[in-house]
Amino acid sequence: MFHGLVTLGFYGYQFIIESFYLCPLDLPVEKCHNKIYIYEQMFETRVHIGMGEGIACVFFAILYIIALVKHKPSLTWIWLMKSFAVIAINVYYLAAWLIRQGRYDHIEWEKQDYEDEFVFTAEGLTLAQIVIMILFCLIGAIFTYKVRGEDKWAHDATAPPLDHYDEEEAQYLNDALTNSDKTLPARVSKQSLSEISRADTFKHSTGV
Repeated sequence: MFHGLVTLGFYGYQFIIESFYLCPLDLPVEKCHNKIYIYEQMFETRVHIGMGEGIACVFFAILYIIALVKHKPSLTWIWLMKSFAVIAINVYYLAAWLIRQGRYDHIEWEKQDYEDEFVFTAEGLTLAQIVIMILFCLIGAIFTYKVRGEDKWAHDATAPPLDHYDEEEAQYLNDALTNSDKTLPARVSKQSLSEISRADTFKHSTGV
């Protein structure tokens, strides 16, 4: 969540700077046009994607919290999609900025501090994302193992209904398995008509 808010805050701030303060009043018009051109070529698209990236980070962080609360391991691993996407975007733009820096030497322009800010921020967010991804993979693996173990225990501790048991008999067996430390109610003897007739026949045939 913090990673997403930092991402959104940085690129949102850059968007405001681009919209209102990119060219100060004391900057000559020609240099102002050159500055706008370089910014549009190297940083503008990254700013817009960065704001979407920050919103996506917050959304996936909320999704991860829901997955942990609701015991849904599959949702925890969906978070990796966002993590790989963030790393790929940052690596791409870091490479693009380093390659494009030499293409504007013919323009009358002095390198500004905000260019280094973009590079350092991208490097920091990428490293932070890698650390978070590794940590969340460990948490996801442990969480998945625990949830699967609980599901297996719950499945094994339930007596499946058998053909020759009615619903009341199956419920009694389930209670015996899941509540073995508790005193169970006395079983109600329930005989079918066929069992009663067989018992009566046996008594009459052996009687003297």
